[in-house]
Amino acid sequence: MAVKRKAAPTQPVAPMPGKGDASTSHALSLAAFPGALAAIVLEILSARALLSSEPSAFTVLGFHFVALLCAVPALRQVFPEEYRRLNWTFAALVIGFALPLPVIGPLFLVGYRLLLLMKPARNIESKYILGTTQYLTLARHELDEAEEPRSVAEILNGKDNVARRSAILALRAVEPKKALPLLQKAIQDSDQQVRLLAQTQFNHIIASLEGRVTTLEAELATPPRHLNKLLLLAEQYHELVYLGLATDGTQTIYLGRAIELLEEAARSAPDNTSVRFLLVKCALKSGQLDKARACIQFLRKKGWQAEVLGPWEAEIAFIERDWELLSTTLRKLDADGAAAGVLRGPVEFWLQPAKG
Repeated sequence: MAVKRKAAPTQPVAPMPGKGDASTSHALSLAAFPGALAAIVLEILSARALLSSEPSAFTVLGFHFVALLCAVPALRQVFPEEYRRLNWTFAALVIGFALPLPVIGPLFLVGYRLLLLMKPARNIESKYILGTTQYLTLARHELDEAEEPRSVAEILNGKDNVARRSAILALRAVEPKKALPLLQKAIQDSDQQVRLLAQTQFNHIIASLEGRVTTLEAELATPPRHLNKLLLLAEQYHELVYLGLATDGTQTIYLGRAIELLEEAARSAPDNTSVRFLLVKCALKSGQLDKARACIQFLRKKGWQAEVLGPWEAEIAFIERDWELLSTTLRKLDADGAAAGVLRGPVEFWLQPAKG
């Protein structure tokens, strides 16, 4: 019974606008058109004062400043939300472009807005975020009416080739352990470009992991062999196995090397619990149950409770087909309320009364 414990990722939720925000936004919308007209008239007056025979700096700048104040509602309507979300940022934008020069300054501001409209989209993965159930949804505070969140698996099963390609590119922003299963599926896609993108990204992840291992091995080849590097290299070997990137033969080699490194780390830092935690995982995966038990016993002496150690003890009992010990361990977890949410299903299955 393999028991995995993962913390559920969280996804930030945009706060709902209050009544005050809505009324302010409505008022700004109503003031946008007359404000824009007033700003144009005032800028014309500022230009006339500037071009007069005896221009007055006070008059020119006064008309210009009042024109900018009148134009604020209109400017807030035409600029994207990310520019007007923070008042100070928006104020800096207006002041930086428009305030220094009458007439010309506002034209610079309008030109900058036009450049934003013509700017092509870049970084495809930035349009996607990782949701609570491995969803890649459009990263906007509010979805358009015609848009719905779709999982990557759903996109890859769909008929839209362009969407499937975009989903593969978006996986560049996802950690390897979550991206690799989807990339392995996409390598079998019917679209040649999807297959190529998935295979390229898959190979890049493999090369990155294996390159990290090679670099760390080279660094450890010469003394001193630091504890952090021993632990990091063992983690890399375990990661290759955990992600399913090792064959039956290489898995034995990787786990053996990881255990060797962890045992060396344990000798140099006998009280380090991080070393023992990873050693339990590697020992269980390689079938070295006595070594796993010894690490669990060490962690128990260090004060770790059943909610952390119990699932591993249950896994050992299952591997050894010791059903009585398995039942006892799970019942203790259930009675203490120490079973994590992911374990509720297995606990209920194994502890339910047998039906005659």
